[in-house]
Amino acid sequence: MGQAYYYHQRLVLLAVVALLSAGLFPQALGKGKGKVHGGAINPVVAGICSRTPFPEVCKSTAGRHASKYPVIDNLAVLNMQVDAFSKRTAQARKHVAKSARTIPPAQAQALTFCDTMYMNTQDTIGAAQRAITFKDTSTAKIMLQLAVQDFDSCDRPFTQAGILNPMGKFDKELNQMANNCMALANMI
Repeated sequence: MGQAYYYHQRLVLLAVVALLSAGLFPQALGKGKGKVHGGAINPVVAGICSRTPFPEVCKSTAGRHASKYPVIDNLAVLNMQVDAFSKRTAQARKHVAKSARTIPPAQAQALTFCDTMYMNTQDTIGAAQRAITFKDTSTAKIMLQLAVQDFDSCDRPFTQAGILNPMGKFDKELNQMANNCMALANMI
């Protein structure tokens, strides 16, 4: 074993000492702050998410998908966030179907409108995903803005009828995720 081996060992030791002194080693091991459902958030994902309008939403949704990407960059985090946005929209549609069975007819009719808007959102998210694949950020941003308009429209029939929108929580989360997606699209 030559000098190169010992030199490498010293570099590794210095790197570990530097991580420990910076307080990053526990996070790298999945301990301490910055966890997503029991696992550590990739620090590159956290750094990119910190530049979005809703960084905690970004980290909690995109962060759990980091292991699926060999390279973590702005484009990868955008893909993670759009994928999470798509999944949350599908969850909103399931919630509409479940809620429609237990509410008065006027609310059920308004929820049917929401379901149509969420279906439109899913279509526009698909178009945004295709645009992102080709790094066509202009089209991706337009599609994401259309998605926001679709689920924002869900509130209209409830407001007009003067009744509570049971989808308000979903609409707020979807709005935050969409805004993060648009901010991430501006980074590529």
